[in-house]
Amino acid sequence: MDLRPATAPLAALLLLSAPAAHAQSPAKPFDATTAWTSFETLLRERYGYFDRPGIDGNAILSNFAEQARRAPDDKVFIDTLQLVAHNFADPHFVVGPLDLEDWAVIPTASDLFGSYDGTAFRIEEVRADSDALAKGLKPGMVVRALDGRSPRAAVEIITGRPFATLAPTQIDFAFNMALAGIRRRPRTLEVTNGHRRRSVALAATTDQAKRVQEGPLLSVERQGTLGILRIHNSLGDQALIAQFSQALAGLADTTTLLIDLRNTPSGGNTSVARGILGHFVDHERPYQVHVIPYESRVLGPPRRFAEYVAPFGARYGGKVYVAGGRWTGSMGEGLMIGFDAIGATTVGSDLGDLLGALSNETIDGSAARIDLGTEQLFTVDGLPREAYRPRLYLPRAERDGSHDPVLAAIGR
Repeated sequence: MDLRPATAPLAALLLLSAPAAHAQSPAKPFDATTAWTSFETLLRERYGYFDRPGIDGNAILSNFAEQARRAPDDKVFIDTLQLVAHNFADPHFVVGPLDLEDWAVIPTASDLFGSYDGTAFRIEEVRADSDALAKGLKPGMVVRALDGRSPRAAVEIITGRPFATLAPTQIDFAFNMALAGIRRRPRTLEVTNGHRRRSVALAATTDQAKRVQEGPLLSVERQGTLGILRIHNSLGDQALIAQFSQALAGLADTTTLLIDLRNTPSGGNTSVARGILGHFVDHERPYQVHVIPYESRVLGPPRRFAEYVAPFGARYGGKVYVAGGRWTGSMGEGLMIGFDAIGATTVGSDLGDLLGALSNETIDGSAARIDLGTEQLFTVDGLPREAYRPRLYLPRAERDGSHDPVLAAIGR
């Protein structure tokens, strides 16, 4: 059963809308020095992940400061800020407006996840129902070229820095951005599998993001006494609350439920999350913890608070599993730690690592629009959300045409 959307998630709409040109606003004349100072202040005061393992925020800003201050126009300035964002290796940190020459937003517009092991650039995961899966790309394949460039060269273009100066975290992030390609542009990958080398033509990853946006918010499946609710990147759509309640009511007679979050790479809000979690508690319970860095950095006293979920709608009484993977991001990750906190069994691989609670910011002197995490997020036990792993951990969690590792892990 497919439950059709009333509206599309905000994040998907922003990603797929017609690209805006890098144009300076009449109300905000471009001034490179003012803009850089404003941007630097924003990051130092409000960005929740300015420093973390493998990421030195001061060094990144120092590396690009002069280039930004000398930008002749706002387009060049915004392009420089995008290099800064890529160096922070955080999918939640996006500088726009985007044009047709910019890289696709990951993980929303991506169908491959890869990593660099110090020797080779390898595919680690292939997204379910993607063109990459249909074209036969598989985990373990080595990527030799992307649109005619070596992976090393692509990483250097995306970061604006020599490969030898980059931390492993930055290399992996840039490699995954290269795998997703330029917005709305088809890609060509050259890969080897053993001794065999082949060239693979792939659709633009924004095609998949658009397909998900135009599809149902939620789909429902039964396998005997198991009910499956698959959420399709709709955690920012308030209509999902009612549709989830309706679908869950139709599965009330099942003994086991799988909530599949493997296709929730972007967007979302806590009201939708609480509308889902509320069906699985019988009293108020904490499900995630927020820390506001600005409070301690600028004002002095730290601010830390727990967010709670209250009972909502009919309560499901069976066993609950919740699945996540590389395309579980942002509020999808919030639901993973939330369900863990209330006693459900989480299952899957490492998640998308979209850092913190997202804010949309502007700066003085530029038309740049900046998305970044201004609230750090933790499990109720104090673990950073980005360090969380599902309880039933799997090296790979994506379905392919014949096998679903999540179903296998839960004995189905």
